[in-house]
Amino acid sequence: MSDSRFIDHGNDTVTDTTTGLTWLKKDTRQMLGRWRNLEQCKEYAEQLNQEKFAGFDDWRVCRLEDIKTIYDKNSQLKAKGGDMIHLPSVFEPDCADVTWTDTVNGDRAMMYNLIKGRSNWINKLGEGPFAARLVRGEREHGE
Repeated sequence: MSDSRFIDHGNDTVTDTTTGLTWLKKDTRQMLGRWRNLEQCKEYAEQLNQEKFAGFDDWRVCRLEDIKTIYDKNSQLKAKGGDMIHLPSVFEPDCADVTWTDTVNGDRAMMYNLIKGRSNWINKLGEGPFAARLVRGEREHGE
């Protein structure tokens, strides 16, 4: 996946020209300085919406299908702790190696591993070391 597929807006956001989704370049841990559970990440997205971060009010925790569109085995980015994750270099390094998704079943939520490209269920109120990738928009085409 080429970084040229992303438009860097210079405001901590990038748009994927293949899907039309706009992503924060940093995850919630990088933005807030601490690990967060899914509910706290959703609250943070709502806070960004109230602030109209980057001019938008539709930020949300990514869907499982969304994060899969930017996971790329051919890309390597150093995560916090030193592991290599598979996101394009347009995203900020020193991020979490997993991300929450909005898929919930009772008290469990789907977590996506950015090292292995796999998802698993975990307690949605678990706080560490977890973060979310926030995104806005709907996938238009492509992947």
